[in-house]
Amino acid sequence: MAGRKRTFNKEDALDKAMRLFWNNGYAGTSIANLTSELGINTPSLYAAFGNKEQLFKEALFHYSKQYVEPHYQHLTHSSDANLKERLQACFYGLIELFTDSDTPLGCLIVKSVNESNGITFPVEATLYIGESGAETKRLLISLFESQLKKKGTPLSTSTEMLVDYLLSVSYGLAVQARAGQSEDALKLVMGHALSTLPRWK
Repeated sequence: MAGRKRTFNKEDALDKAMRLFWNNGYAGTSIANLTSELGINTPSLYAAFGNKEQLFKEALFHYSKQYVEPHYQHLTHSSDANLKERLQACFYGLIELFTDSDTPLGCLIVKSVNESNGITFPVEATLYIGESGAETKRLLISLFESQLKKKGTPLSTSTEMLVDYLLSVSYGLAVQARAGQSEDALKLVMGHALSTLPRWK
């Protein structure tokens, strides 16, 4: 009796490809690496995902949707928690992602930003990263301004600057996580950053 042919699960294959890019970077991940990890030949890879550039963009999108956005839901979903508690849940969750031993350390988006000046880095991926970052920034600015409007609290610092500050801290922590810094140490730094935000009464 002939053995049953193994079915190809595109979602599982995309997750494996994402982990390769996350660990090795775009330039450091070859077609040979991808076909070996996914257990398929080159024509099958191209048939399923197109070229390497298209696969990388899909991997970035998969990472954002499956790994990052669940943490931002602490900010977008209705909750009885105050803004600072919601921010803590979001950024602490991201730190847990950055330091999770079940995935590569750090952040795929941050790693890709650091690589995006390379001449071989896909233009479409650069555009996606920029759009994704701008969307995150808009979300946080909207939350801060909504809180200000609700509480009627004047600020000596612009909401955009506060958001840039938090995002800069988060990106820096992703780099430190990649270098092996512990989850607890990173949460201490983020906790300090959150403690410096205005006290909305």
